[in-house]
Amino acid sequence: MPNANKSPVRRAAPARPVEAFNEAYYRRFYLNPSTRVRSGAGNMNLARFVFGYMGHVGLPIKRVLDLGCGLGQWRKQVASHHPRASYTGVEISPYLCAKYGWAQGSAADFRGQGRYDLVLCQSVFQYLSDAEVKAAVENIARLCRGALYLEIITKRDWEDHCDRKMTDGKVHLREGSWYRKLLGRHFRNAGGGLFLPKDSPVVLYELEGEA
Repeated sequence: MPNANKSPVRRAAPARPVEAFNEAYYRRFYLNPSTRVRSGAGNMNLARFVFGYMGHVGLPIKRVLDLGCGLGQWRKQVASHHPRASYTGVEISPYLCAKYGWAQGSAADFRGQGRYDLVLCQSVFQYLSDAEVKAAVENIARLCRGALYLEIITKRDWEDHCDRKMTDGKVHLREGSWYRKLLGRHFRNAGGGLFLPKDSPVVLYELEGEA
């Protein structure tokens, strides 16, 4: 008999296939004011925080890599805050690559040229398989010399924090500890979604980041 006290196994929701990242997807989650996840003001506030934090710890921003760049919202922020910095946008969506001319690829396989001062990877990992996430972390560790900004929806976020009417639920919902263990091989958590390579010369006080 099944154990009545044991919670049933919860399977992760299936991630979207590449062809699902089409015009309708971006119209719903990014363009329509009534259904998009983040407003333009939210994007600006996030950019100010990321650039401000990097300035605070003394990290220059000359080369920016945006893995899963979507509509190019970060490109606008880089141009505004760091107009002399180069920006490289990478997308898996054939629709967006054709529309905006992004380099087609993913966080797991984009090779790039050299290393980047800031690597952005926003709302990408939850769409990748376990193997792809592991490959992406290894790849980003190779590409990142300054800081990584990472945004991921976890199982706890979906259950406790997300507005399910405006957040895409067709993703892999994993425990935060799974990501922490994987990222901890190469990065130090600096707080606020920012991660520093383990060989970074930046000194963080004990309570400024996650031990």
